[in-house]
Amino acid sequence: MNKKSIKQSSNNLISFFSLNNFEKREKKLFFLLCFVWLLFYVFRLLSNSFFLTDSHEYMEIARIIGNCSYFDKNADFRLLTKRPFVYPLFLSILSDLKPFAIIFIQSLFGILNTFILFKTVKKIAGPIKKEALMLFIFTPSIFIYTHLLMSEWLIMLFLNLLAWLLIQKWSKTNFAYIQLLTLLLAFTKPVFYPFIYVNFLFFGIYMIRKRVFSFWLFLPILCLQGYLNYNETRTGYKHFSSIENINLINYNLYYFKSSTQSKEKADTWLSSIYNSDKYENKSFGEQNDYLKEVATTEIKNNFLSYSLYHFFTAVRGIFDPGRFDLMTYFEKEDGKQGFLEILNGQKTLFSLFRNKYLLIYLLLIPIFIVNALKWFYFSKFIIKSKTYTKHFYLILLLFYYILVTGPVNCSRYMMPFQGLLFVFALAGFYGSTKAKNKKLD
Repeated sequence: MNKKSIKQSSNNLISFFSLNNFEKREKKLFFLLCFVWLLFYVFRLLSNSFFLTDSHEYMEIARIIGNCSYFDKNADFRLLTKRPFVYPLFLSILSDLKPFAIIFIQSLFGILNTFILFKTVKKIAGPIKKEALMLFIFTPSIFIYTHLLMSEWLIMLFLNLLAWLLIQKWSKTNFAYIQLLTLLLAFTKPVFYPFIYVNFLFFGIYMIRKRVFSFWLFLPILCLQGYLNYNETRTGYKHFSSIENINLINYNLYYFKSSTQSKEKADTWLSSIYNSDKYENKSFGEQNDYLKEVATTEIKNNFLSYSLYHFFTAVRGIFDPGRFDLMTYFEKEDGKQGFLEILNGQKTLFSLFRNKYLLIYLLLIPIFIVNALKWFYFSKFIIKSKTYTKHFYLILLLFYYILVTGPVNCSRYMMPFQGLLFVFALAGFYGSTKAKNKKLD
């Protein structure tokens, strides 16, 4: 890279982080949201609760990375293949810090997320108004999960950067960043790895239509295949993450059976799988082959009913107001507090009213209303506005994610996409003047 290119890149970076393009009112809204971030950080400190169940696995992998033993033959590959390495790598860099200090750094990234969203909204929807503030305040999941040792905030950052790059004019440099972000998504959350194939097809067709080409098109899919082969060599089973089969059996199909049969029958079914001779005392590869076979057979035998259940629960999850999110300030997670436990037949509805934090649930009413309004104006944007190719990529990614998460979809899983939802909902609310009149492709 020559001096001119370096200077241009530096100027672009400075310009990106400048507040000069914001109006006085927009700056006030941004700094008010910075205060809200600080307020939620204080709430998290007062709760003295920084971990969920998944957090401990991230920390353990971070310790392994910090000890430079990630690639050791004796390393616990069952754990290492369960959680990809990007977020644990971040934690390993900060391993000498206390949890409250790590959370503070994540809070700074949360403010960065807000800044990127302001830039994106301004470019797509026009001047930022007070409605943006209300969307943030009544979407507490973005503050809650940024202030836990969880990877959702990092996914949100990657998605927001992806959205910003996709609304810029085409360039090979920007496309390279888009492909790198696609990889980072997959190696942070396994749910994104199948989208690499969608990415390849989407941009392959895009390049043919636009008569452009970049070798960066092949990077994500080559890295994916390399990682799949590496995991097969290391574990004896070709896979991206061991959580795939765990989720299918322990959650998707278990909840399906609880809903369509009974909790007792679902418990018996789940117990029979893990107590089977085909699972006990078998190698990692043999166990996962067995779990995959069981899941495939169950889905084939109940294809229509399971497909409808999977779709319905996936869509249901986008309206979850986040009861579990709020409870992270008051109770240690045991995996049984979520409203999904009620919806999937694990608890009765009346169990809500026996909880001493009933008044806290009143907050869920305005959160639910604002959430419904976001989806209404998001839908309005899609229906009434001309959806450009790069917009369509983001919308495709969102719908892919919703459908893949299925029965476990809830406020926590939707949190990383709240930024994209903000952008398109505000575009729909403001009338999307820029999105209608400015060609982005």
